[in-house]
Amino acid sequence: MTARLGHARMLDALEAQVGLVRFALGGGADLTAPVTSCPGWTIRDLVVHLGTVNWWSGATVREATPDERTRGMSAVTRSAPPASEGIAALTDWYAGLAAEMLGTFTDTDPGDPAWTFSGPGRADFWLRRQLHETLVHRWDIENSLHGPAATTPVSEDVAVDTVDEFCTVMRPHMADHVPPLAVTIRLRGIPHAPEGSAAVGLAAGAEPVGATALGGLEWQLPGSDGTDGVEVAGPPETLALLLWGRVGTDAAGLEITGDRDGLVAALEAGLST
Repeated sequence: MTARLGHARMLDALEAQVGLVRFALGGGADLTAPVTSCPGWTIRDLVVHLGTVNWWSGATVREATPDERTRGMSAVTRSAPPASEGIAALTDWYAGLAAEMLGTFTDTDPGDPAWTFSGPGRADFWLRRQLHETLVHRWDIENSLHGPAATTPVSEDVAVDTVDEFCTVMRPHMADHVPPLAVTIRLRGIPHAPEGSAAVGLAAGAEPVGATALGGLEWQLPGSDGTDGVEVAGPPETLALLLWGRVGTDAAGLEITGDRDGLVAALEAGLST
């Protein structure tokens, strides 16, 4: 599935998310603080994970072997400095891996061959994947260290693509590893400005959000045959955080109609791994 963002916009947005991760880790962040949205993980665990997958995406693009996934993640994980060296050492470790990833995406043609979750594909699959991976985990870090009020708002065009990538790429990829949906979930993004006007939060130079399946800003996660449906409408960023399990059905701005209990059950069971 093609991203709703142009290559340059995705690259700029990913660079911004990397910068926000580094900023959030500044000021003596506690490496042992729990990540409330990733039970069992500490801040150090999360940063090591993010640095490793950022590296993996870049390495996969550099190797350009579309029929085989890139190896070496375990060695990168082991290369992370121990907690005893402090937050500055871990931040530098992460920054180096992220810079290598960004350099790879900058220097690589988006259409170059690369392995993807669905087999042979394009290099820009990984730019898109790491944009949203880094965005969600940046939110995790900010929320865990500073609280939900301190999380950085996401530009609306980027948030729309976060929802789209979840629905069209990640949920199908994870379908064999998560419970089937007991309810059909229909999502409708409500932009900050009326359709046809200059929406607040859309960055200059961004490609129009546009529509793929189901029209304007609508997506559907199908449940089992014969299941009831529920519609969830709200700001694209809130929808993205809901899908990734970062906020619940009581999040501000959400409008839910239909089988609310079925939605809650689906979220509790987990939409993603």
